[in-house]
Amino acid sequence: MSGIAERITRSREGRSKSTGGVVASIYRRYATAIHTLVSLAIGLLLWQYAAAHTSSLVMVPVQDIWDAFLRNVENGRLATDFLSSLQGFSIGLALASVAGIAVGMLMASSKLIFDLLDPWVSALYSTPLIALAPVFIIIFGLGMTTKVAVVLSLAIFPVIINTTAGIKTTDKDLIETAQSFGAGRIEIFRKVMLPWSVPFILTGLRLAVGRALIGVVVAEFFGSQEGLGNLIFVSSQTFDTASVWLGVFLLAIIGTVLIRFMYTVERWVAPWRQNR
Repeated sequence: MSGIAERITRSREGRSKSTGGVVASIYRRYATAIHTLVSLAIGLLLWQYAAAHTSSLVMVPVQDIWDAFLRNVENGRLATDFLSSLQGFSIGLALASVAGIAVGMLMASSKLIFDLLDPWVSALYSTPLIALAPVFIIIFGLGMTTKVAVVLSLAIFPVIINTTAGIKTTDKDLIETAQSFGAGRIEIFRKVMLPWSVPFILTGLRLAVGRALIGVVVAEFFGSQEGLGNLIFVSSQTFDTASVWLGVFLLAIIGTVLIRFMYTVERWVAPWRQNR
């Protein structure tokens, strides 16, 4: 009898260890998603608590924001505003990315070009270009062109600076090794410097996303009659706090999705830089 009891006990312990191993395996596989969900849940609870103890002109419960979402979907405004903001943001960010990477490469590859452009890049990067939004409106008028111009002017400089820094800080040992194998200047630039600078470029693009979102909102505050920025502006004038936060949350979602996407791109194009 004691032998049977011992085997039963061992069997139960084995199943327990097996179940624990499966749970641990699932947790390791989906750790990022689990952590994200937990963080969001905690954030929502804190938001609800703060909304319950704050003026409704400042914060409202999540249910009110959801109701504002449904209301704006039903009247068709949300789709129009979302697509308008997304269009201006996407075009401006794409232009800033292409132009910023190109200018950064030129500055990193030529000391003359670097010396000529660096003072302007530094000055414009530190200048509050948002204050020039009315000037863009005077030049381009109300509409998409102004929105793209504001986004481009804000988003391009982090890309230029990070691209330049990435290429100029390439490990000298790698360059010397490539030269010892007979690689020419163009081949070194293409096969050594560019791969080394990829994480820097993607960091610049991540920074550009945030500045581009700021540019979209500012441009739509002053130079557009549609878009999430305009939704926030008009709603604030009518004390519709739920719609204000709706616009803010949607902009935050756009930024979060794009930044997560860039992390994925970095893992794909530069796997040697990943420690996790």
